[in-house]
Amino acid sequence: MKSKDKRTYPRANTLLPFQVHRLLSSKREDLDCQLTVGGIVIDDKLPPAVEDDRLGNWLNMLNTKLDYLISLTVPEREGCVSMNFEPLNISAGGMGLITQEPFDKGDILEIRMVLQAYPAKILQLYGEVVRVESTPDKPDSYTIGVIFVHMDEHVRKEILKFDFKKHRERLKRIYNP
Repeated sequence: MKSKDKRTYPRANTLLPFQVHRLLSSKREDLDCQLTVGGIVIDDKLPPAVEDDRLGNWLNMLNTKLDYLISLTVPEREGCVSMNFEPLNISAGGMGLITQEPFDKGDILEIRMVLQAYPAKILQLYGEVVRVESTPDKPDSYTIGVIFVHMDEHVRKEILKFDFKKHRERLKRIYNP
């Protein structure tokens, strides 16, 4: 029996901060995937509520203080990236993600994501949409498949290291509960 999986690289299901948007036709020339190390990553979402009110108030106070300190150290937010954490499926060859924007097959996307928070490893990737499906149980959402384009080996190796780290963590949880 032949396998339908024709992927070249292993995939990892994970939760990462990322942004994605469609590139205009005029901006599709000279695309180059990049890795930036450093910078500050900010999640604009409020921390989740906790059952213990005292602990929740204390965590919110810490969050407010950290936001204030970040605003002082980087007043113009230069070098800062604001992203929301979203579930996705990533490999060194492409990714699957859920979006509320209805992309079309063939669209070229610019994707910014953070592989590691401290020090931040921020990837700027480009990918072609190869699959678009309605997302079950999520109205007005789409599951899209993207293959990366214009990627050099240095960026690809960073994604592979991340994938192997995620697989190693999963195996440890399975075999060392």
